[in-house]
Amino acid sequence: MKKTAKHNSVTQKYIDISDTLAAGRSAIVFLYIIIGIALVVSCLMYIVFDIVPVKGSYSMGDGETVSCIICVRGYELKKGDLVVLRGKRNAAVVVETAGFSDMDQYKDMDYPEDSLLVNIDEVNGSKELSAVQPDELEGKICYVVSPMKRFGTDIHKLFG
Repeated sequence: MKKTAKHNSVTQKYIDISDTLAAGRSAIVFLYIIIGIALVVSCLMYIVFDIVPVKGSYSMGDGETVSCIICVRGYELKKGDLVVLRGKRNAAVVVETAGFSDMDQYKDMDYPEDSLLVNIDEVNGSKELSAVQPDELEGKICYVVSPMKRFGTDIHKLFG
């Protein structure tokens, strides 16, 4: 079989240029779509999550601060959840959720009805049982992101 040579006519050159420009336009549109998706995802992440440095007894030995992704909106607290306290940004474990003052073992404590009972993880290694208001919480700890040697570490082993 004989291979036919490519036409070198003006029409063929126009078709080749048109094909090249169409491929370029497709690549640019694809790039715009990728940038748009990245912007939408980053805006949603900014609305729901935040990255904050969290202190706790883990930092007693080496003094490093661990940065965590925390959920700042749309979460429901249960017993055993790890939260960050506003201000000092210490880690705390939820011991009892709102309404614990009705329970027999906490009857002698005088706390507001909507308080949460938490075990605060102090930097010196001690744990302090305290009642906090929901507005004193920065958010619920989801994931460790920094430093890299602790990336993805189980938060319950790190702060619990």
